[in-house]
Amino acid sequence: MKYLIIGASAAGLSAALKIRELDVDGEITVLSEEESPPYSKMSLPYLLSGECSKEEDLYLGIPEGVKLLLDKKVVSLKEERKVVETETGEEFSYDKLLIATGAHPYIPEVEKKGLPPILSIRNLEDISGLKERIKNSKEKRVILSGAGLVNCEIADALLKIGVPSVFVIRSNRILSQILDEEGSRIIESCAKEKGIELLTGENIKTIEEKDGITYATLESGKVLKGSCVVFGKGVRPSVDFLKGTRIKIGRGIRIDTCLQTSVKDIYAAGDVTESKDLVYEDVRGHALWPVAVEQGKIAGANMAGGGLEYPEEISRNILTIFGQTIFTGGISTEDKFEVYKEHLAGEYRKILIHNDKLAGFVFVGEVDSPGVYLFIMKNKIDVVGNINLLLKGALSYPIIYPYIRNIVF
Repeated sequence: MKYLIIGASAAGLSAALKIRELDVDGEITVLSEEESPPYSKMSLPYLLSGECSKEEDLYLGIPEGVKLLLDKKVVSLKEERKVVETETGEEFSYDKLLIATGAHPYIPEVEKKGLPPILSIRNLEDISGLKERIKNSKEKRVILSGAGLVNCEIADALLKIGVPSVFVIRSNRILSQILDEEGSRIIESCAKEKGIELLTGENIKTIEEKDGITYATLESGKVLKGSCVVFGKGVRPSVDFLKGTRIKIGRGIRIDTCLQTSVKDIYAAGDVTESKDLVYEDVRGHALWPVAVEQGKIAGANMAGGGLEYPEEISRNILTIFGQTIFTGGISTEDKFEVYKEHLAGEYRKILIHNDKLAGFVFVGEVDSPGVYLFIMKNKIDVVGNINLLLKGALSYPIIYPYIRNIVF
């Protein structure tokens, strides 16, 4: 059997490992468009902050017996012939194909004067480019357009190396995609205490560079000076090479519960996909490293003849920025159903209960066992008797054991 995997990050490598476990004789080829060996993209901020000293520390292991080919960007898929073509004209055939191409940053159209330094953070080259720009610019401050997860982690990393930053935020608050207003205000306060400037209700209109300094003019007329502009406006699944194929695409690639696309023998996993959400009961992207790993494992198993099904997913995030740990899941940006909240010593906790089940939560502060919250949501465990512990972030597996004895793992 000839297996071909496009993409050498979490989903692609997890699939390759699982295929090798189940099919010791199969031919497994992984194509990566990058020139560097596969690495942990979620660790890029640590490379910027210096907590990770060299690129090699981020490299991922390659499963034994897997052929990895670098600098191979796939530009088209010919599903009738079971062949993919790279931008250099090379063709690679397959019996089973996995699309794990991930996602790419969205950079909105902005008027540019000259060739100003505009960056987004998605790969090793982006971190190198940002470091170089900070080093060579007369103005060290970094202008961050957008205050989502990536830009917040970059701002936190910049703090650790003594580089100031300013957020330009189109909405009225930071991390509006995962936090409610109360949670956002706490994080904003922490950021401001550390010297970070936040400009809400603003948007960049023009960007230009003069004499080694980047100037960003906002729609209000305010002009910011910095070393560069880093856009963090979300990502888009990398599906352009699938135009003209029979693969169904919404916002991302549509997959069934076995991770197979609408075309037989073609599977997809990771940030390039969209899947059913357990809480929202709709189809959406779940661009998370652990989701990509798990989807890769299940897709790989099914490519090798297994019959595994991928369960409905839960939107969630966990990160530490500006001295605060943030953990959110399910419905987190609004108050809905039964709402319980607690403010204590600079921390904030909120849980949403619907039909005696946990429907969402926001924690700004430490949580004893984050995995427990996802577990009880995925398994729809009644929590009505443990609401106080849930709210305090103190729920643990021993406490919920009586409720899970009958769950088959």
